[in-house]
Amino acid sequence: MRVTGSARQDIESDFIIWTASIEADAASQTEAFEKLKAAVEKTVEYLREKGIEDDEIVTHSVKSETLYKREPGLSGYVARDVYREVSGYRLRQRIEVRSDKVDLVDKTSRSVSELIASGVALESYAPQFIYTKISEVKVEILSKASRDARRRAEEIAKSSGAKLGSVRSARMSPLQITPIYDFSVSGGGINDLSSKHKAITAIVTLGFELK
Repeated sequence: MRVTGSARQDIESDFIIWTASIEADAASQTEAFEKLKAAVEKTVEYLREKGIEDDEIVTHSVKSETLYKREPGLSGYVARDVYREVSGYRLRQRIEVRSDKVDLVDKTSRSVSELIASGVALESYAPQFIYTKISEVKVEILSKASRDARRRAEEIAKSSGAKLGSVRSARMSPLQITPIYDFSVSGGGINDLSSKHKAITAIVTLGFELK
């Protein structure tokens, strides 16, 4: 007889990753770089003022894009050997905050409109909320799911007049980590990063011998 048991436990994210992209346009790469540098420094200083430490801030490499003037009558695909006049350059740089100050960084990510209002060309991405103690919780919740499966099996055996024997097989499904009010289940598992408050669900299927 095969019986499935489950266990669900609420968890709260203890780590956050927030990313923002800053860009600057100018007629020359040098000018664009100076504008980008100033915008990045202003953003980093803003993060410091909000209480974020330097070792929690990661600045990534600069990416460059050449901008071309729009030619009348040209649209869609343009062959590489067709001359197009350069109109300027666009430089981008990502800033990433990695911290265990979940509430602080979350609040800061929603207040960066202040930077935009001050002239920084910044695009803010949704924070990723992470729970770092999954390995510790995993053992406990799988144990609870196994006990639930055994309890169900005992009830079924009792109602049919049989006795529950030893475990012949056991299968553990991938963990389901979802927003706290989401009860979705996926065969490949779920690892939600969008919500601070989550629930972890374990599903265990046990095969028993009946006597």
